[in-house]
Amino acid sequence: MSISRLTLLLAGLIILLAIVGIWSGEPLQGFWRWPAALLITLMAWERFRLTDNIELHRQIPATLALGESVGYSIQVSNRAGSKVRFETQSDYPTAISGDNSLQPWLLGAHETQSRQFSITPTRLGCTSLGSLYLKQLGAFGLCWWTRRIDDDIAMRIEPARLNNFVDLSGMQQLGSRGSALARSSGVEFLDLSEYRRGDSLRSIDWKATARRGKPMVRHFEREHLLEIAVLIDCGLSSRLQSEHMDRLHHYINVAAKLTEFASNQGDRIACLAYAQQTVDKTPMAGGMKSVRAIRQLLSRLTVFNENANALNAALEVKQLLKRRGLVIFLTELEQPEAALQLVQAGKLLSTKHQVLVATLDEPAIGDDLKQNGVYWQDPYRKFAILEYLRGRELTRKRLQGSGVAVTSATAQNLDRQILAYYRNKRDTIAAA
Repeated sequence: MSISRLTLLLAGLIILLAIVGIWSGEPLQGFWRWPAALLITLMAWERFRLTDNIELHRQIPATLALGESVGYSIQVSNRAGSKVRFETQSDYPTAISGDNSLQPWLLGAHETQSRQFSITPTRLGCTSLGSLYLKQLGAFGLCWWTRRIDDDIAMRIEPARLNNFVDLSGMQQLGSRGSALARSSGVEFLDLSEYRRGDSLRSIDWKATARRGKPMVRHFEREHLLEIAVLIDCGLSSRLQSEHMDRLHHYINVAAKLTEFASNQGDRIACLAYAQQTVDKTPMAGGMKSVRAIRQLLSRLTVFNENANALNAALEVKQLLKRRGLVIFLTELEQPEAALQLVQAGKLLSTKHQVLVATLDEPAIGDDLKQNGVYWQDPYRKFAILEYLRGRELTRKRLQGSGVAVTSATAQNLDRQILAYYRNKRDTIAAA
C-alpha cells in the first residue's frame, strides 16, 4: 500500500488543524482527532471495498532466442461496472532484460485493453517471465493498493539461429553448396563439351559420343569439404558484460549461427569449450547431427572462475583436425597471461591450418576517451583504458605476425564478420 497525493494533502490539513488547536487552546485543541479518525476509517473502508475486478493475461512464445528481442502482450480487462485506474510494473528475472517502468492504465466499465512490450533474453536455460505488480487506486482515491500476480509463464532460452539473415555476395542459397551426390565420390558433375586435344581419355562419355556422333567429354568439379573447429573461451574474461549480455553468451550465438551455416554448405564442424583445460567438446561431424550436438553443448556452457589457456585447447584441436582446416578462437585479446598462450596456440596451429581469432569491440570505451574529465578519478580511468587498448593491439600484432588472422567487431556484427571470413577462405583452405 502507498498513499496518494490526496491523502497527503488531507494529512497536511489535519496537521495544520492540530497546530492551530494547540495555539488557540480549547475548544479546538483536540478537534483534529475527528478528521483524522474519519480519514483512517475511509482508508479502511476503501480497502474493504476493493475487489479483484481486474483480469490480466500475458502472452509470450515458449522458446526464445538468446540476445534477440521478442515482443509479448499484456491484456487487461475491467470486469467492474465503473472505471478503474491502476498501474503495472514488471519484475523480470536476471535472465531477461526489459523495461520495468510503471505503466499507467485507465479502463472504463467492462473495457479491455492490450499493450505490447519488448524483452531481451540474456542467459540460457529455463526461466519465467517474472512477477507483475499491480497497483490499484481505491474508490475514494486515498491509497494505492498493491498485489503481485504470478502467472507462472515458463520459457526456454536457446542459442540464436541463423534465420537466413546472412547476405554474403558470391554465395548461392543456403544449402546449395551441399551436393546431393554421395560425399564419398569427392567430385560433382559440371557439364559436357566436345573433346579437345589434351583432354583425358577417361573423361570421354561414350553414350553422349554415340548420340552426337563426335567425341564428348565430361567435366567434373572437385567437391571441397572443409573441417572447422570452433574454440570458445569460458574463462574469467568471458564474464565481462557487453550490451546486456556477458561475452560468453555472445560467443555462444556466434558459434550456433556458424554451425548452421557451415552445415548448410556441407562442411564438417566441431566445437570445443575451454578454460584452463577443455570443458566440453563435440566430435567432428556434419549435417544436422553436428547442429544438434553443438547446440546441446552451447546450452550447457557457463563461465569458470579461472583464466583460460588457449594452448591446451590448441593441442587438442591439433589431434582433432586430420587435414588442413579452419580454426576459430572466440576469446578476448587483452589478458596478460592468457594472451601469451593465445599467441603460442596460434603459432602452433597456423603452420598447417588457417587460424582466426575473433573478439568483441566495445564502442563505449572509445566514447569514454573522448569525454572531458570531471571527477578526480577520470585521468586514472583514461589511463586504464589506454593500457587496455594497448594490450589488445600488442596481442593483435603478435598474432598477425605469426600468421593468424584477427577480426574484431561489435556484438551485432561479429557473427557477420566471421561468416564473411569463412565464405572467403572456404574453397582455398579445403583445396590446399
